Amino acid sequence: MEEDEISLRDYINVILKEKILIASIFLVAIIAAAIFSFSIPKEYSSEAKLSYISNDKIPLTDAVEMLQSQTIIQKVASQESGVSQGDALSMLDNLKIGNVKDTNQILLQVKGNNPDTMKRYFERYVNVAIDEVNRISARKSQSDYSRLENLSTVYTKQRDEVSTEMNRKLIEAADLELRRLENLTDITARLGSRDRQLDLAFRISDLEEIKNGRTSSSAAQQMISSNPELSLLNSKLSSIDARLVDLDTKKLELENLDTVTVKLISPPTDPVMTGPRRTLNIAIAAVLGLFIGVFAAFFKNYMEESASK
Repeated sequence: MEEDEISLRDYINVILKEKILIASIFLVAIIAAAIFSFSIPKEYSSEAKLSYISNDKIPLTDAVEMLQSQTIIQKVASQESGVSQGDALSMLDNLKIGNVKDTNQILLQVKGNNPDTMKRYFERYVNVAIDEVNRISARKSQSDYSRLENLSTVYTKQRDEVSTEMNRKLIEAADLELRRLENLTDITARLGSRDRQLDLAFRISDLEEIKNGRTSSSAAQQMISSNPELSLLNSKLSSIDARLVDLDTKKLELENLDTVTVKLISPPTDPVMTGPRRTLNIAIAAVLGLFIGVFAAFFKNYMEESASK
């Protein structure tokens, strides 16, 4: 058993014996990594930040999706021609957009091989994207305002119809009551009740005012409250008035609403090189080459010993 044990000296002897093999693999790995690292094009990165202004027109998630839509990318690329258009599309396809955690900020990142054209495309993209999102937000606000205007028109027409109907019925009721009281006046005059005659005179005067169109008087309101049909029409009128007030409030809110959904807070940065990481690549290749070389040395030694037995 002890004769089969391998000491540290044996390990060192194998490494020294196969040092050329180990060094060869080590150098090949380094050279291959260096050639690869220097042959691939440099990669640059740039980023910009937008601020999302909370509103009920475009939620944050929708704003992020809109910013990376193909419509905006195509609009930016269409401003170029020929090869440049393809370059713009290729670069903007690498666009990454996301919400900065626990903030109202949106981070835009892009990568490319040409720092000059990349910055130009990216700056143009950011401007077009902001304009497009805010344009859609403004259009939605305008659409909502138009809808409220249409509703106001409908309710105003309904109010006019109900008001006209109520006034007509009020005048009819006043005319009917007026004829009844005029008959009572003759009877009261024959009975000689002075106080009763005076009270009837006041009531007749109020009814004549209603008949002549003064439907907002206190007498008219008393008649409305005592007449079920008129009371129902008045309740309907009050309900329509409440809806009109609510619509006017919403229209005023839309008029004062800021339709800006996103705005620039950090313009595109100057492109910085993010790859290839040549030093790191060569270092990793060196470590791997060393391990592979040592493994190859021991494997070769094992095969030679097995063949000699």
